[in-house]
Amino acid sequence: MGIERWVVNLGKFLGMKTESAMVNDRSIARNQCLIASEFSYFGNVDSALIKNLNRSGAFVETQVRFCIGEVVRLKFPLHYLDPPVEVTGVIAWIGSDGVGVKFNPKDW
Repeated sequence: MGIERWVVNLGKFLGMKTESAMVNDRSIARNQCLIASEFSYFGNVDSALIKNLNRSGAFVETQVRFCIGEVVRLKFPLHYLDPPVEVTGVIAWIGSDGVGVKFNPKDW
């Protein structure tokens, strides 16, 4: 059994929601997009793609491995004439091609 499958099974055992359940359990729909962003974590900065976005969170495509609960910072443009938006969030779920980030409401 691969490590990703083991983590999914552990999550089910602990009563955590799967990636698809998290996506279907949103109270606010996400807007599909493709936004280049800076992704900061533990003093590192990487580029990443935001694939969907709303006021409460985003899906970020990245190959960096995270743990649920880790704090990250995203910086991205919403409009080319405005300064970039900077938000802090926490890793809410982990998928095979990226992570779900739940934003800190104080940043909005």
